Amino acid sequence: MPNPGAPIQVLLVEDHRAFREGLAALINGTAGFFCCGAYASMEQALNRSAAVQPDLALLDIDLPGMSGIEGIGRLLERWPSIYPLTLTVHDDDQRILAALCAGASGYLLKGTAPARLLECLKEAAAGGAPMSPEVARRVIEVFRKRPPEAPDYELTPHEMRILKLLVSGE
Repeated sequence: MPNPGAPIQVLLVEDHRAFREGLAALINGTAGFFCCGAYASMEQALNRSAAVQPDLALLDIDLPGMSGIEGIGRLLERWPSIYPLTLTVHDDDQRILAALCAGASGYLLKGTAPARLLECLKEAAAGGAPMSPEVARRVIEVFRKRPPEAPDYELTPHEMRILKLLVSGE
């Protein structure tokens, strides 16, 4: 979490120059935010100076060289308190789940409106897990299709009978 009163430090990793520059301008032009680095690859971002501690990383997934998903883990190794967020065009189950399992704190689509994107950055900096509505729906659908397995407590048949009697109040 950023220091109270300090701007939220955002690290950008986006290979499309115009989009990266637009994001940096949006972030730097908004009170309470500061773009502490904007890079075209994960390798460039990971080789940056350690002088500034980013609060958030806003990452594309489909990058030249190291992917954004692989980079999430590397960012967390380097800056354990960073909140990595994806900002991508990809909304398929495989990439969404891979990013979240790698440690992403949120998953946003590039169609997210600028005002909403800034709200998501604030939400993530406060410890939230922002997702584009379409992504949240897909995550819910994945869990509905694959409900968690019932826990196996390895109870004996006798222990199960006692447990059932306790539940029924007998």
